[in-house]
Amino acid sequence: TGVAILVYAFAIQFVPLLRSEPVTASGKQLVLIGYLAANLAAFGAAISALLLRNPGYSWTDIGVRPADDRWKRKAVLLGLAATPLAFAFGLFLRRTFDLDSPGADFFAPAGFSWIAAATIVLYGGILVPMFEELFFRGLVYSWLRNRLAAVSAIPISALAFAVVHLRIEVMIVAFAMGCLLAWLYERSRSVLPCILLHQTFNTAQLVLVYGAVALAPDRSGLG
Repeated sequence: TGVAILVYAFAIQFVPLLRSEPVTASGKQLVLIGYLAANLAAFGAAISALLLRNPGYSWTDIGVRPADDRWKRKAVLLGLAATPLAFAFGLFLRRTFDLDSPGADFFAPAGFSWIAAATIVLYGGILVPMFEELFFRGLVYSWLRNRLAAVSAIPISALAFAVVHLRIEVMIVAFAMGCLLAWLYERSRSVLPCILLHQTFNTAQLVLVYGAVALAPDRSGLG
């Protein structure tokens, strides 16, 4: 667990570089890929530490168990439905509180590489959500749920999920998503639908960003 914390602390040091002018477009994308890879290392280290230090602990204990197909379908639909809601709410918060928007320049700076973009979608849309769900729902929520009622465990685990997202408007959206994901875990008794929902949501967000860049290469109107 200590290794995971150190790796994660190192990872978040990359974030300010993404907003730094001297960094080239390819450099920004590489930094973002490095940040996402460090996230995987951090959460993977935490999960591995728990399983290795507790021989009686198994993947089933962190929610890796079969789920009914109806929960998988609901997860995908919820992920798709949450995408426009999160976008609209984030836009509302940025305009209300005059927050700067990372927008296309964050994920797709001018002159970026589509190969790097595909790598970001792979990491941010597929791999990171899987590890985050194993950690935040499989580990954190399960630990809390063994000690608290769901009505308390859900918001507390969602708060833990929110605080690692750094930007205030993203934290608020992440808190809402964390509550939804914990509720889904509580009802389905499996982390697999949570992974599907999270992957659908993240992938949809990234595809929208890169789709907008592809349709508007001059970036006029992109935030």
